[in-house]
Amino acid sequence: MITATSRVEKVMDKLLDAGDFFGELVAVSVLDKPNFQHDTITVVPVEDILNFATHEVVDEVFINLPSEEYDIGEFISRFETMGIDVTVNLNAFDHNLGRDKKIRGMAGLNVITFSTKFYKNSHVIAKRVIDIIGSIFGLMICGLVSIVLVPAIRKDGGPAIFAQTRIGKNGRHFTFYKFRSMCIDAEDKKRELLEKNTMQGGMFKMDNDPRITKIGRFIRKTSLDELPQFWNVLKGDMSLVGTRPPTVDEYETYTPEQKRRLSFKPGITGLWQVSGRSEIKNFDEVVKLDVAYIDDWTIWKDIEILLKTIKVVLMRDGAK
Repeated sequence: MITATSRVEKVMDKLLDAGDFFGELVAVSVLDKPNFQHDTITVVPVEDILNFATHEVVDEVFINLPSEEYDIGEFISRFETMGIDVTVNLNAFDHNLGRDKKIRGMAGLNVITFSTKFYKNSHVIAKRVIDIIGSIFGLMICGLVSIVLVPAIRKDGGPAIFAQTRIGKNGRHFTFYKFRSMCIDAEDKKRELLEKNTMQGGMFKMDNDPRITKIGRFIRKTSLDELPQFWNVLKGDMSLVGTRPPTVDEYETYTPEQKRRLSFKPGITGLWQVSGRSEIKNFDEVVKLDVAYIDDWTIWKDIEILLKTIKVVLMRDGAK
């Protein structure tokens, strides 16, 4: 929440005590009182607001400021760049309403929420239904394939499943699963290979990665290494279609503009993967494709990408 001294206590009490506010107030920034303190809520200095929103889990920013004293429009624009919804107390608002918006009640306050895109509820529900059905089917295939793959992967003495902390929607951490396609100490060796990164920007990628095992090359080429991620989809950490979840170290380098790709739940496949993922060498191009997907999303777009993914996998095109 971004607020001023004259409003902070009253509004915070309403948010913390309201029965119709189902979120969590994770931080507050009081613009006209740099030394403001609170016993239970994180207080963010004014100069750190954008950095906090970029690297912490923030689903929505609530602005409760008098618009005659503060440039609310500037705040809205900055957070929209990240793909974060912005809600403004109508009692404090006098600004151009020419954006995607909805008016609602929250904790007894009349508020207006700005978003880069509001999606149809029917499409959102359909996406989750497809995710559940698809992930159950995918896990059945994963179980059958693992009978052969698990012993082959474990020949070097390491685990069959690679588990790693990844970053999901709006900065949430979750455990990401794949069949292991690299040597046991791949993450340690990554530091030695950073100078050979062929991707410009916040993602690591290299041609002929020496960490990939013999069986790893096969399961990557056939995309079989992705099968355990159906468990992430069933749990709700991921979707069948979305943006690819970054590693923690990649996420730490993100700019506010790059974080916008995390305003959507990550997916096993996506627009980037069916657009020639082996050829793209600039992370900003990945971000552009992800943002284009987010801005134009409908359930029909997901179905189109899923059909293209099947073709890509069968043709073994685009994966390395």
